[in-house]
Amino acid sequence: MRILVAVAPKMYRETLAHLLRRDRPDDDGVRLADPQALDREAASYRPHLIVCNDNASEVSEEVSVPSWVVIRFHDHLSASVFLDGQDTRLIQDIALEDLIWVVEETQRLVLGGS
Repeated sequence: MRILVAVAPKMYRETLAHLLRRDRPDDDGVRLADPQALDREAASYRPHLIVCNDNASEVSEEVSVPSWVVIRFHDHLSASVFLDGQDTRLIQDIALEDLIWVVEETQRLVLGGS
């Protein structure tokens, strides 16, 4: 499974990527991107999941990304979660365990994982 982390500041995205790699070593990869380069990185990487800030650049419609976590730093780290074909979920004060749940749910939905 491919995960693109485009969160600012850089230390936050590096920390999230490190934790995802540690907790999910069998995934295809976790790539880091500057939030302002999100469209370009998404087009080249074709991620299954994007984790980004709410002020990251938009991704063109030609790039199909099944799942998103959009973190709102100005709103006590609440996050909007978009899972392929499901209603949007709002997670207040998102925790790492919530993010891992989204990754696992994305894998189940998109890749047919258990």
